[in-house]
Amino acid sequence: MQPKESVRNMAPYNPPTSSRSDFIRLDFNENTSGCSPKVLQALRTITEKEFCMYPEYNELKNDIAKLNDIDKNKIIPTNAGDEGIMLVMNTFIEKGDEILLPTPTFAMFKFYAQLNDADIKEVQYNENLLFPIDNLLNKINEKTKMIILVNPNNPTGTSIKRDDIIRVLEKAKDSIVFLDEAYYDFTKNTCIDLIDKYQNLVILRSFSKAFGLGGLRLGYLISNKENIKIFQKVNSPYSISFIANKVLKAAIEDFDYVDNYVSQIMKNKEFLYNEFEKMNIKYYKGDANFFLADFGESYKIIYDKLKERGILLRDRNSYVKNTLRITVGTKKQCELLIKELNEIWMKR
Repeated sequence: MQPKESVRNMAPYNPPTSSRSDFIRLDFNENTSGCSPKVLQALRTITEKEFCMYPEYNELKNDIAKLNDIDKNKIIPTNAGDEGIMLVMNTFIEKGDEILLPTPTFAMFKFYAQLNDADIKEVQYNENLLFPIDNLLNKINEKTKMIILVNPNNPTGTSIKRDDIIRVLEKAKDSIVFLDEAYYDFTKNTCIDLIDKYQNLVILRSFSKAFGLGGLRLGYLISNKENIKIFQKVNSPYSISFIANKVLKAAIEDFDYVDNYVSQIMKNKEFLYNEFEKMNIKYYKGDANFFLADFGESYKIIYDKLKERGILLRDRNSYVKNTLRITVGTKKQCELLIKELNEIWMKR
């Protein structure tokens, strides 16, 4: 038995997520403080009957709509951001369709584009990791079916100016502009208000980051009502567990917890910046809960030595040369990182 051609030509995506529980995990942009205590309280109220029933999503959609102050008919819940990407690709992309993909960026966009046998045109970020707006605009043409924008971008951490997003929307009116706002809670920069003005705009969100619900696997798409109706034709009817229904309301109602977490992360990030400057380590400022640091040719030594001491960072050398991506953790975790890094850096 042979799979379809696009699958035969793909390499598997193997996330390095095994055996991480005993480490300080500053590698996957997770909320290292944990979710709201009210989420855990909600989990304890789950009944035996609920485990037996297929989930219903009306309440879930209402909660997400309330959070974003939009019509519930303009959203569709998904099994994390990954399923949202898959859903948009499966809906619009056919073999040979051109996708413009600014890179480096989140790997799942290329993964699902390849799975749909798209013609992927990569547009490299500028040397200073700023968004390549002029180069991207120059590449938009009548063949362009989709444009991927990630704001803030992962792994660079840098943001896209709202005016630049509008410039893309204006020039690519016949193309889907797929805007990933997974890290919205750290910047509060959004284009939700543009979904009715621009029929080609689709926005992706996630509860895996600031809400600390990465293990729950819950995200959602936002677009105009007509696009959402189209997505509903393709969407799996029961891809989200009833547990997501149960706990999301608790998480949203405790939004002060999320706000306090984000505020602390921003303070901790400034602490790390200051300490990196003291050690004369080059870094790229990021707008979310992570940033890239350039350790030169010592990056692999730094990665290995920190891992030996129980701290995980993410090797991003294949994206941006000599870099490690650092998730901003709790104050205690950040202080420990600096303590260990200082010792390793001086002895390298």
